[in-house]
Amino acid sequence: MNNVTTLFLKEQMEQWRSLKWIWLPVVFAILGMMQPLMMYYLPEIMGAMGGDGSEQGAAIADLMGVVNAQQVMAGTLSSQFDQLGIIILIVALMGAIISEKNNGMLAFILTRPVKAWQYILAKWFSQALLVFISLGLGYFAAYYYVYLLYGGIKMASIFAGFGIYFVWLLFIVSVVLILGIVFRSTAVVAMIGAGGAIILELVSGASGWVQIFNPAYLSANAASVIMTDDVKDYFVGNLMVTLCFIVALLGLSIFLLTKKKFHIGSSHE
Repeated sequence: MNNVTTLFLKEQMEQWRSLKWIWLPVVFAILGMMQPLMMYYLPEIMGAMGGDGSEQGAAIADLMGVVNAQQVMAGTLSSQFDQLGIIILIVALMGAIISEKNNGMLAFILTRPVKAWQYILAKWFSQALLVFISLGLGYFAAYYYVYLLYGGIKMASIFAGFGIYFVWLLFIVSVVLILGIVFRSTAVVAMIGAGGAIILELVSGASGWVQIFNPAYLSANAASVIMTDDVKDYFVGNLMVTLCFIVALLGLSIFLLTKKKFHIGSSHE
C-alpha cells in the first residue's frame, strides 16, 4: 500500500498545483448558495424589473406558490448540482489520466514497481476526496442559507441525502476515470461523460423496476429523502447495483491498464 499512498500524495500535489482544491470547492459553494438565494429574492428582483416592485413581486410570489425549505434544498440537487455542477465536475476530472498518457508519464509509471491497481486506486481515492470536499462545501452552504431563509430540515434527512447523492457522484468519477483510459481526447471524455449523465438523469424520472440499473436514480432518492424523509421504490437495489457498477468500472480500468489497452500520444498500445 506504500505505492498507493505515494501516488495518492502525488495526485494531491497535482491538484493543488492546478488549483482544483481552490476553484472546485468554491464553484460548488456558489452553486449551493444560488438556489436558496435565487428562490427567496426572485419575486423582489422580478418586481423591481417590472417597475411597481410591491405588486409585481407579490404577483410572482403568488405564481410560484408557497415554497418550503425541503423543496428549496431538493431543488439545489436537481437544478444546480445535477446540471451545471456535474458538467463542471467532469471538466475538472477529465484530464487526470489523459495528460499523463499524452506526455508519457503513465507509461513511465507503469514501468516502475507500480501495479495498475495501485495507480487506479490512488487516482480514484484522490478524485473522490476532492469531490467529497467540494460537494460537502456546496451542499452545506446551501443548507445554511435554506436554514436562514426558510427554516430547518431534519439533520438525519440532510446527511442521508448527502450520502446518497455522493454515491451518484462516485459513479461519475469512476466513469470519467475509465473514459480517460480509453480515449486520449479530453473533449471526447467531456462529451461522453456529460451526455451520459444527462441521459441517465432524464430517464430517472420514469417509474418501474428498471430504475434499479440507473445510477442517476440515486439523485432522485436523495431529493426524496430531503422532501419526505423517505426513499423511493427500489432504492436498496439501485444503491447496491450502483456500488457494483463502481467496483466493475474500477476493475475494468485496472484490466485495461494491465493489458496496456490504452492510447499514448498518437500511438496505440
